[in-house]
Amino acid sequence: MVKNKPFVSKAVAYGKGLYEKTIETNAELKEQFFQFLPFIIASVITGFIAFLYSRIFTYAEKLSIYVYDQNKLFIFILTPISFLTSWWLVRRFALYAKGSGIPQVMASISLAKPETKKYIKLFLSFKIIIIKVLASSIKVVGGGILGREGPTIQISSSIFNMIYKYLPKWWTPISQQNILIAGAASGLAAAFNTPLGGIIFAIEELSKFHIKHYKSPLFIAVIIAGLTAQGFGGAYLYLGYPKTGFHGWSVILGVVITAVIAGYFGSKMCDVLLKFIVYINSLRQKAKQIGIVVLCALLVATTIYFFGTETMGSGKELMVRTLFTDDKTVPWYLPFLRMSGLLLSFGFGGAGGVFAPSLSSGASLGALIAEFMNLTGPNANLIILIGMVSFLTGVTRAPFTSAIIIFEMTDRHSVIFYLLLGAILSNIIANIVSKKSFYDHLKEMYIDDVNRIITNKT
Repeated sequence: MVKNKPFVSKAVAYGKGLYEKTIETNAELKEQFFQFLPFIIASVITGFIAFLYSRIFTYAEKLSIYVYDQNKLFIFILTPISFLTSWWLVRRFALYAKGSGIPQVMASISLAKPETKKYIKLFLSFKIIIIKVLASSIKVVGGGILGREGPTIQISSSIFNMIYKYLPKWWTPISQQNILIAGAASGLAAAFNTPLGGIIFAIEELSKFHIKHYKSPLFIAVIIAGLTAQGFGGAYLYLGYPKTGFHGWSVILGVVITAVIAGYFGSKMCDVLLKFIVYINSLRQKAKQIGIVVLCALLVATTIYFFGTETMGSGKELMVRTLFTDDKTVPWYLPFLRMSGLLLSFGFGGAGGVFAPSLSSGASLGALIAEFMNLTGPNANLIILIGMVSFLTGVTRAPFTSAIIIFEMTDRHSVIFYLLLGAILSNIIANIVSKKSFYDHLKEMYIDDVNRIITNKT
């Protein structure tokens, strides 16, 4: 005898299915909430710190100009003191707070493995944040040519890594690589107010695997960090709305010439800078290192004394002048003084980035080429922007990041293809000069330092 199966109405079955789906959806939402919460918290902190750092850095630049205006001779006292103080702070308290900070983040991402992740604390920590802000701000008071954008990236990655470290063991697992990449991207976005630039930077410069593995946390981190920075500092463009034009074949020729020249000088400057850093690191006697720091400071001070304030600081005022006033002329020697000043300000140690100084060096090259080709007004502005994109590409080897950053900081939709063209051409030239980027070389040096530490322990 066959037993009759119990009858279950379709409504009851549907109700049970809906209940199970609701439970499953709630579980997924809970997991996603715990996945995203650390990114949200870290992004808010990053936005606030980036805003605070930008204010400190701006006041430091204004102070250096104020001292110069009082008496130019003061720069010969202030520059050596500030350079030595910056160098000492880094050497004494946080050795890997030196320089830009981007190679340190790249090294940390490579070290985010079970066997090596404990060494990330060398490059990312609370101490790094404090020393980075102090050492870079003090150096710029003395007229050093440096920027805050690279340091902001190391600072933001340190914040994200600290949040990651303090998560309880029961927390939903989060990839340390993902959180470091998101931290770096949000730092760049907050520093320049360029969210797309931050995302492209993460994809092009930092990530070695497919974006699908980290796209949601990355987007959230960039958006929240940018909104937080805007909440404190207001919505703004890093540079503004320059008028740009592209009338006649001479402008196209100017774009190509500028891309080639700026890409070459950007990559060549980094080649020389890298050799200088290697030489400094080879000096074992502290007295010799101090001597190099003082010599660099005196050379920078001499340049400032004879050639004025456009040879000091990040160079933002130079970019603003050439893009937004009728005075687009620059002396033929200005690009080379800014490049040599960056080499002297960066190479000996201390803290400070190369992003903004690279942009200003490229702007001065672009202005010089525009003047040589008799391009004026909006046409000259386009060449200046191409110089900025191309020089930065020569330094970073990240052409899409460079083009998108300039696009976002000026809101010039109409010239995006010219910016991309300049970036691609300069990247080709830069690869002829050196196969690896400046950041890649420094990253390898930091990884070698970690390997030596591991070898000495074993």
